[in-house]
Amino acid sequence: MTRLDDPGAYAIDASGMFGHIEKLGEEFERAWLASLSLGVPGASYDSVVIAAMGGSAAAGDYFAAHSDKQAPIPIEVVRGYSLPAYAGPRTLVVALSYSGATEESLSCYREARMRGASVMAISTGGELARRAEADGIHWHRIAYASPPRAALGHTLAALMRIGQRLGLNALCDPDVADVAQAHRELVRGHVGRKVAAERNPAKQLAELLAEADPLVVLAAEHLAPVGRRTKNQFAENAKAVAVFEEVPEATHNFVVGLETGQVAHPVGLAFTSPKASVGNQRRFELLSGIFDTLGGAMAGLPTRGISRLADQFEATAWGDHLSCYLALLRGVDPTPTPSLQRVRAAMAQETARRA
Repeated sequence: MTRLDDPGAYAIDASGMFGHIEKLGEEFERAWLASLSLGVPGASYDSVVIAAMGGSAAAGDYFAAHSDKQAPIPIEVVRGYSLPAYAGPRTLVVALSYSGATEESLSCYREARMRGASVMAISTGGELARRAEADGIHWHRIAYASPPRAALGHTLAALMRIGQRLGLNALCDPDVADVAQAHRELVRGHVGRKVAAERNPAKQLAELLAEADPLVVLAAEHLAPVGRRTKNQFAENAKAVAVFEEVPEATHNFVVGLETGQVAHPVGLAFTSPKASVGNQRRFELLSGIFDTLGGAMAGLPTRGISRLADQFEATAWGDHLSCYLALLRGVDPTPTPSLQRVRAAMAQETARRA
């Protein structure tokens, strides 16, 4: 019996990360219903900017990628301290911070107010909520206790509701139910911890990832945000280094680096969808051949194409479970992120010193 089939192996998951990743679809559906009360200032904008970092920014990426085929205005995710030059009175700036204490998001919030942009805030509370309440700004509370990266269903639901209200997407309740069901079916029937390894491709693949050098996550189009987040999930959950490359761009440069012969055992994880363009489907085939030639392997992580959003959630289930299974195999609790805590503490001390 593989270690991943041993219930005792999951004792290391002391903070319950597996519980969070297993119910992502259900939490998204719950948060979607809760977002009915969300208020959106104004009705017409020339652009939308989502100011966020880390797990919160991933929700912005999902939202922007899902909406790009329908939205009549651009949606940009800003990971940093400053807004783009165009952001002004005709821009809606959504300051998104799970904790409400992310200094980059707070900086963008201040700048948006100074420029006369319309502003919204999304958080569990914290300084961002305090400022929004003091300024009379629309504020939506995230009602879910977890590490920020595990609150994706709640942060994304709020953004999707904003998009619906502004006509940036046509998401409706049956669509959300389909997304939740797609995620639930994949977890319960294929990749979840209760599915035995002999029938669980995620457990089988996780056993091979320890040999990867390098581990490369590949994705295209609406699944590109999932690829980027999965790279981060390997970092935060498994405490392992992975890289993300977006297709087709990866086939215009990254593949040359693989051909130097200085990689020991390249392993690619490719998120695939029947909704992807024919050109990108062909490029994934070519990439698989390159990995084989180099003595490595590329595994396809398929989605069913029920919808773009359902694809994103199915792909997320793959990435979440692979990263958490690898954490167990490496003997680490998926939840703690001590390096991030050290950086935050150091930045807080510096900010206090300058105050």
